[in-house]
Amino acid sequence: MGDDDTTNPWPEINPNRRAVWHRGLGRSEKNDEKNKKILLAFDNVKSLPLNSIIIQFWSPVTAIDGRRALSCSRNPFALSKANHRLWKYRTSCVKYYYSLNGSGDARTIIGGPPCTALRHHFPEVVLDLRAHQGTPMVDLALESELSCFMMLPVFKQSGSCIGVIEVSARLPPDLAIIFNELNRKLKIVGFSLTPPQSLCRPCKGVTGDSKSALCEIRMAVSLAVQSHAITLGHVWYPYENRCVRMPKSRTLLCRLASYGAVDNQDDDHLSFVKTFFGNFRVLPLIGRRGEGLIGRTLETHQPHLCRNIYKLSDNRGGPWALLSANVKSCACFVICLRSSHTGELDYAFEFFWPQTRNHLALMEGLLLTLSENLPSFKHVSGAQLGNELPVVDVDSSSSGSGTAERKPIKVVPGGNKLPKVVVTRASVAKRRKIAADLHNDAKVDDLHFSSPPLTIVNNNQDDDDDLVIIIAVYKVYNRLFFLPSSATFEDVTDKIKREFEHELNPADGTYKINYQVLPGMWHSLTDDTSLKSCVSSYQTSNNIEYIKLYVLPVVE
Repeated sequence: MGDDDTTNPWPEINPNRRAVWHRGLGRSEKNDEKNKKILLAFDNVKSLPLNSIIIQFWSPVTAIDGRRALSCSRNPFALSKANHRLWKYRTSCVKYYYSLNGSGDARTIIGGPPCTALRHHFPEVVLDLRAHQGTPMVDLALESELSCFMMLPVFKQSGSCIGVIEVSARLPPDLAIIFNELNRKLKIVGFSLTPPQSLCRPCKGVTGDSKSALCEIRMAVSLAVQSHAITLGHVWYPYENRCVRMPKSRTLLCRLASYGAVDNQDDDHLSFVKTFFGNFRVLPLIGRRGEGLIGRTLETHQPHLCRNIYKLSDNRGGPWALLSANVKSCACFVICLRSSHTGELDYAFEFFWPQTRNHLALMEGLLLTLSENLPSFKHVSGAQLGNELPVVDVDSSSSGSGTAERKPIKVVPGGNKLPKVVVTRASVAKRRKIAADLHNDAKVDDLHFSSPPLTIVNNNQDDDDDLVIIIAVYKVYNRLFFLPSSATFEDVTDKIKREFEHELNPADGTYKINYQVLPGMWHSLTDDTSLKSCVSSYQTSNNIEYIKLYVLPVVE
C-alpha cells in the first residue's frame, strides 16, 4: 500500500524509561546496599514511560576539600535512552555539587532546592523553571526541554534522611503521578518520601480538653462531608516544630481528621486530592505565616474560598504545588475556629469540592451543619458559628505574581434552605462510635486519615493530550522527541534538523521523511496533509505508542 517502502528495517529500539546505576570504585557496602534499593524502586516505576522525565538520586558526600555536598554522580538514575536531551542533562548534572555548608568551587551550587528538601524534610517543587533562570542546573534543564521539577527527601524507617530524589519533567501533572508510584515502590524496599509519623508529633501536644474538642470535630466534619457530598474535609492546627530530627523554628500543620464522601476512586474524578493528603499528615505552612490559603485564614482569621486551586499562585513552591499542579477543577474553602475546650488554639477547617458546584449554597449548608455539631466552637472574634459570615473570595483566575481578591461573599448558614442533616439511627450510632473511640484512650496524635489505594486517575492532562510522541531514525541514530498535534510539516523538518544537527551530513544532500502506517508499510511525509493523516492515525489508534519516522538521504 505504501508509496515508499523503506528497505532499511526499523531498528530494535526500547524507548521506555530505564533505571541505571554505574557503581564505580571506592564505594562502601553500606552505600551499595542503599543504591541497590533505590535502583530497584526506580526500575519499578512504570508510569509515563515515554514522557520526558528523569529521576535521579542525590546523596550527601564529602568532597576532596572536605566540604559536605550533594552529588548524583555514581548514583542510580532513570530516563529514556532514546531521549538524548535527558542524557545531556544527566551528563551535566554529575559534574555539579550542591553545597551543604555554603562554600565550594565553580562546580558547586550554593544551597538550592535539593539542600532545602534535605534540611526541611519536605518536598521542594518548582512548576515553572523559567522563573528561576540564571542558575546552572535550571538553565541545563530548560535546554533539555524540562519545565518543572521536585526534590524529594528520602527517609529510612528509623526516620533519618539519606538523600534527595530529583524528578524533572516536561509537564507539571507528571510530577504527581510519579510521586505517588515512586513513594509506593520505595516503601517496598524500606524507604519513604514522607517522614515517619512518630517524628511529626508536636512535642507539647494540644492543651486543655483536647478529646472533647476532637470528638466534636470528627463528628461535625464527618456529617458535613457525607450530608453535602463534599470530596474531602479535614482539620489542621499549627504548631512550632520541636522534633530533634527535623529543623527547628518551623511552623507546621498537623492534620487531625480527614473524611471523604466518595470511597470508590473509579467514580471520583477528584481522587488525587484524597491521595495527596493520604501521603502527608504534617505539612509546612507555606513561607511565612499568612501565605497560602490556610496560612491566610490562620493569619487573618477570615474564611477564604478559592474557586480553582490549580491557579492559586501561593500554592507554588512546596509540597502544596503537587496538589495544585494535578487538580484543575477543584474549589477549596477554609475557615478558622476556636473551641472553648482548648483555649486560643486555632483550628483550620478545610473542604474541597468540584468547581462546578454552587459555592454559595454549599457554604451555607456546610456552615449550618458545622454550627449544629460544634457546640464549643466559635469564630476567633467570639461571634457565634451560625451568624452571617463574610467570606474572602480569592480571584484565582487573575494573572501575575499576586492573587487578587473579590468583594467578600456574605454567607448566611442555611440561607438557601438546604435540607438539614437527618438524624437517623445510623447517624446516632456513628456519633456513639466516634465518642467511644475517643474515650478508649485514643490520643490526638494517633489519629490519622486512612486513604484509598494510592492509584491516580488523572483527567486533567490537557497539555499531555496535545503532544505527540515521535521517534525518528537516521542511519544508526535515533531520537525521541515531542511536538504539539497542531505542528506543521515545517515544524517537523526543523525539529529533525535540530535533533540530528551533529549527524546529518551535508554531503548527503537533501533527505526525505517516511512515516510508518503499519509494520513494513511506509508513506512519504511531504506536506501538512500527510502530517495530519499521520497524527490522526496516532491519536485514534490504541496500538500506536509513538510515531515512527525514517529520515533517509535522497539518492540522486
